[in-house]
Amino acid sequence: MKPNYVKIYTDLINYKYPKKKDLLQLFKGKQNLSAIDVLTINHLLFGVTNPQDVDNQKHKAYDLETIDYILSHQKENLLTNTAVSKLFKVSRNTISKWKNMQDKTTL
Repeated sequence: MKPNYVKIYTDLINYKYPKKKDLLQLFKGKQNLSAIDVLTINHLLFGVTNPQDVDNQKHKAYDLETIDYILSHQKENLLTNTAVSKLFKVSRNTISKWKNMQDKTTL
């Protein structure tokens, strides 16, 4: 079962960060948030994370829509795997694995 991120972020913003209520517009009308939506809201709500928080990224799961978004962002901006991994806090090896999987499915 997937968490109800809309409810979680609505409550979080209303009760803990009321000055950032404009962020509620990002998911207005959406019933479910994609992984990229969650990443975007986290970045806007909490800002840049500490380097020590990288350990918390180990068990992240990405849906296909988010993987496609990350890989297309890399391609459009001519970024290296290292640059994309730092931007989205994903390991370089994961980026490589996704690219290999994408290449195999397009053949």
